[in-house]
Amino acid sequence: MAMTSALLILVAAQAQIDFAKSWDQAASSIRRMYYARDTRKAEMDGLLSKYEPKAKAAKSKSEFRDVVNAMIADFKDSHFALLTDEDQGYYSFDSILNKDPALMPHVGAWFKQGPDGYTVQMVIDGGEAQKADLRKGDFIVSCDGKPFTPISSLKDKVEKSVTFSVRRGSNTLTKSLGVKSESAKAMFLNGTRSSARVIEHGGRSFGYVHLWTMVDEDQKTALHNLVNGRFRDTDAMILDIRDGFGGRPEGYGDPFFRPAVDLEWKFGPAMTQKQAFGYGKPLILITNGGSRSAKEVFSYVMKKSGRATLVGSTTSGHVLGTTPMRLNEWAFLEIPIVDVITDGMRLEGKGVSPDIVVPVEYDESGKDLYLEKAIEVAVSKAELRKAPGRS
Repeated sequence: MAMTSALLILVAAQAQIDFAKSWDQAASSIRRMYYARDTRKAEMDGLLSKYEPKAKAAKSKSEFRDVVNAMIADFKDSHFALLTDEDQGYYSFDSILNKDPALMPHVGAWFKQGPDGYTVQMVIDGGEAQKADLRKGDFIVSCDGKPFTPISSLKDKVEKSVTFSVRRGSNTLTKSLGVKSESAKAMFLNGTRSSARVIEHGGRSFGYVHLWTMVDEDQKTALHNLVNGRFRDTDAMILDIRDGFGGRPEGYGDPFFRPAVDLEWKFGPAMTQKQAFGYGKPLILITNGGSRSAKEVFSYVMKKSGRATLVGSTTSGHVLGTTPMRLNEWAFLEIPIVDVITDGMRLEGKGVSPDIVVPVEYDESGKDLYLEKAIEVAVSKAELRKAPGRS
């Protein structure tokens, strides 16, 4: 009875939402800000007219979202989406734009919606999903015996545990996961920090970190501190930029293009401050089809300059500039507002191909084949660098 009452309250609340007003605001913003509003004006106007009646007649947030996103799919552009407070992406945008962002219930995983439900898209380092051996590609059959959605299924379970029924290939597994609550930006930053480690292999040491996003100075600082601190004496570095999200690429590559110099600042006989300036050892960059946006520009720069060897698979080809805008109190609209041209080429729809292609990312046991290849390349690069006659 309680569940029925709660459902009736939710339905009544959503019935009060003025979806026609939300549509008008979305359509107006697209007409004003869409990067191809002049060159594709007829197509844009046609799509807005086609989907307007359905969007205005929506009876729930999810129905409105699905109609708008069906229209957006017809544009065939990246960085274009309508996200409600029932979607993880909503909390990602809120954490970027607000100093006091909404907290997101999560289990340390990011999910992708398909026709039949939700599949694991990312497993964040150090999170509950990783600890429970949830894997990328796992399909969530149910959560505590009920249909799963990433926010609604977890928001009342913070600091408690939930039970996932998971389909992996032909097997159905049961996973118990603790539910946390924090901003999406904090989740990704904690994931980056938790991923950092020194890998010992074949008598060599390699710094490894998974950079989950490029959205702010905190991620950049975390990377720089590792390069100039914990990783300074390693033989090579592996920078993993698979999946996650972009942001702005400026400054992330700085330590790798500086000469490796050890600086000392002497303030007197009792105080000396040491500083590493640059990292000149070999750099291996791991990419995949989830490496998107700023990460793709970064990949292109690293590949063209020859500063890094790219290992994995081609990046996503999602390289339009965007701005998320708050549509109302429960939704963000992400609009692509600028085309991005790199050396006269559009990476949108194309992506950046790796120097070394690895056909399969994970084997059936969950072994990371991209990382294994990256370590193999790091060993080769480190040995070449230490060969007689080379510095």
